[in-house]
Amino acid sequence: MVDILPSDNEKRPCYIEFELDAVEDRDASIEQGMPVYKDVEIAHLTPIGCQGTNVVQKFITEKQLDEWRFGDNRRQGPVPYYIDAYEAWKAGLAIPANGLDIKNWPGVTPAQLKTCQEAGVRTVEDLGEANADTIRRLGMGSVSLVQKAKIYLENAETNKAAEEISALRMQMADMKTLLDTQKDQILELQGDLESRSPKRGRPRKEAA
Repeated sequence: MVDILPSDNEKRPCYIEFELDAVEDRDASIEQGMPVYKDVEIAHLTPIGCQGTNVVQKFITEKQLDEWRFGDNRRQGPVPYYIDAYEAWKAGLAIPANGLDIKNWPGVTPAQLKTCQEAGVRTVEDLGEANADTIRRLGMGSVSLVQKAKIYLENAETNKAAEEISALRMQMADMKTLLDTQKDQILELQGDLESRSPKRGRPRKEAA
């Protein structure tokens, strides 16, 4: 089984998939004199821009999970995305894309989608950070496609900030409406209480 680390110059983690496989337990087989198998969890890591080649395979162990959580003190730092992906797989859920899936990119044509998929690019973020080798794989029109992804991502950040500001303004407006309503209710309640309070009469005269 291949056990290598992703390239140092990768800014984003590899694509990851998991499987449960049966592997022979050699010690148990020798001890019992017959093949003994055990279930093992395996992660398949595909570097960005690879067309199903150079796949890294790793056994899922507590040590491996800790390396993804905290880094391995060598070349690889923490990779929270791998932990999120693993937990989703264990829960029987689809592994979330680490970004915006190309197939969900507004405006992408079927031809562009097919080109990206065959070039081993699955997210818009990876397309926007494509290196020279990936651009070569994308072929004709790749430079403009990469630039299109960069512009989309830049605008997405701007739109996100604008949406957050708009949402905050709406919350403030709702809060002001609520405060005004409560103020009117308090004034109405005070007026009602004042109208119900007993009127003071003239004091009684003391007996002679």
